[in-house]
Amino acid sequence: MPKQTVLLTGASGEVGFETFKELLRRRERYDVRILSLDRKVEKKMFKPYKDQVDIVWGDLRNPGDVKKAVDGTDAVIHVAAVIPPGADHHPELAWEVNVGGTQNVLAAIKEQDPVPRLVYTSSISVYGDRVANPEIRVDDPLRASLGDEYAKTKIEAEGLIQRSGLKWSILRLCGILTSRLKIQPLMFHMPLDTALEWCHSSDAGYALAEAIECDRIFGRIFNLGGGKQCRVSARDFIRKMLPFYGVASSAIPELAFATRNFHSGDYVDGDELDGLLGFRRKTLQDYYDFVQQKVSPLQRFLVSLLPGALIRDYFMHMSEPWRAIRKNDVRLIERFYGNHPD
Repeated sequence: MPKQTVLLTGASGEVGFETFKELLRRRERYDVRILSLDRKVEKKMFKPYKDQVDIVWGDLRNPGDVKKAVDGTDAVIHVAAVIPPGADHHPELAWEVNVGGTQNVLAAIKEQDPVPRLVYTSSISVYGDRVANPEIRVDDPLRASLGDEYAKTKIEAEGLIQRSGLKWSILRLCGILTSRLKIQPLMFHMPLDTALEWCHSSDAGYALAEAIECDRIFGRIFNLGGGKQCRVSARDFIRKMLPFYGVASSAIPELAFATRNFHSGDYVDGDELDGLLGFRRKTLQDYYDFVQQKVSPLQRFLVSLLPGALIRDYFMHMSEPWRAIRKNDVRLIERFYGNHPD
């Protein structure tokens, strides 16, 4: 059977890179091509693979670059996107890349003969705030949370794909557990009562590599999550994770966390996709074990010696919801809390 040529966008991202590595493991079946920005970080990242992959240096926003990347392909895995917090800080760029870039991909695919199939990664963010109703199904209404430009771009791009007339599948990814160990400001956007379903980045990458040859997924949308073995409340997840970094689980006041307008929940219909692709290989406990081993005991010890007030102030400074209260930013207070918390 002749090899197929597969184009992957977004290969330098966490899920994209795991997908990239999965495709390379199947080199007997695929010729791998990526479309990547011509920047130092990407050039350094893919230099070890230069003899194993066809790299098109270009920009999703440039139709000529996209056409060059898509020409002659059998399948396209479209992962590239501007994600939060970048999408929040630069919404115009997010629309140009996430929607405009997708339009360019669709146009380039339509010019091919035969027409390649498309696997697109969307996001759990399209369902909006589900704190009060955490059980999520594919046919639930799409309602981006207030201020969530990323979710809006994903909803728009999904619509473009569904109306394209192409052979497509949309996979809505849940929260992704990554190897990039860093406490980020986005954590404070989560209400502590949020139901979280995670998926390891390596499992998501495996699913995307499997998806391109699974005929049963095309023409359909699926929720991609780690399942019951990867579910936890935001409160319990934070309490479990902080001590791995040497921080007491009680170090952050609850007021630092938003109480509304964050996307997450449990994919109650997610087992169907795993039944088709068999991608769930890791559990939430596997991630806890990884983080505990990755953070050095010395780092934990040194952090644990810091005064509690200093640690509290550090995290409160990181919290965008708390900054909204301090600055009396009515717009952001409405977004994060609904009204001014007492």
